[in-house]
Order: sequence, then structure tokens, then C-alpha cells
Amino acid sequence: MHTFKIITMATGRFDNLTVQHVLNIVRQGLEEDDKWEHFRLYFKKRLTEVLGNSFMCGVDAMGKSFFINVFSCGMKNILIGAKYQEMVTLKDIAAYTVARYISKDEHIDSLGIPKSLYEDVRNYIGCTR
Repeated sequence: MHTFKIITMATGRFDNLTVQHVLNIVRQGLEEDDKWEHFRLYFKKRLTEVLGNSFMCGVDAMGKSFFINVFSCGMKNILIGAKYQEMVTLKDIAAYTVARYISKDEHIDSLGIPKSLYEDVRNYIGCTR
């Protein structure tokens, strides 16, 4: 099993709503098919459908991970990384399952789990699938 950790590296001058639309397209595309060619085509098509054709984008594969660059004239760039993460052990899968229901690191304290597991859960917050 695997997942992708979505990392927003830059948002340029884009408003939060636009950035959230782009992040949603990334998540949906990776959940549909995470093969580079399909994901690249899906991302470009959905970006145009959701935000219009005033945007340019690039999707580059870096091993099993992706680097996504979205640009619109005068707005600088939205830069997103989708880091491939293998889930090998039962501990990984359990941490991922718990993290799916948490939106921020601060919420880990309220789980009532041993502190030794905090970092494992934190590692999967914001992942796809």
C-alpha cells in the first residue's frame, strides 16, 4: 500500500480558495490514478474545468513522487509536492488510518494515544487515499 503526502511549498499571490481548488484537484487525481501520464492529463484537464484556461501547469515525476507547478500571469506560482509514501507495517497502516480523521497536528493530543505514536500519526496527516 502507499499514499502521497501533499506539501504546499508556495502559493504565490493566489487566494486561499484557488489554492484549495488546486489541492483538491491534486488529491482527486492521485486517488483516481497515480501513474504519471494519467495524473498529468487529469490535472491539466481538471485545472482548466475548475479555474478556466488562464492557468498554465506542469506535472513532473520525481521517482514515484510528483512536483506540480501552477502559474497564472501576474500571480506567481503555486508549487506543490506529492511525496510518495510506502505503508509497509501494520503500524504505518494504523497511523495512516487515524491521521485521515485529523486535520492538524494539534489534534493529536486529543486522541489519547501514547506519545511514542505521535510522530507516526503526524507523518500521515494530509495524505491521499
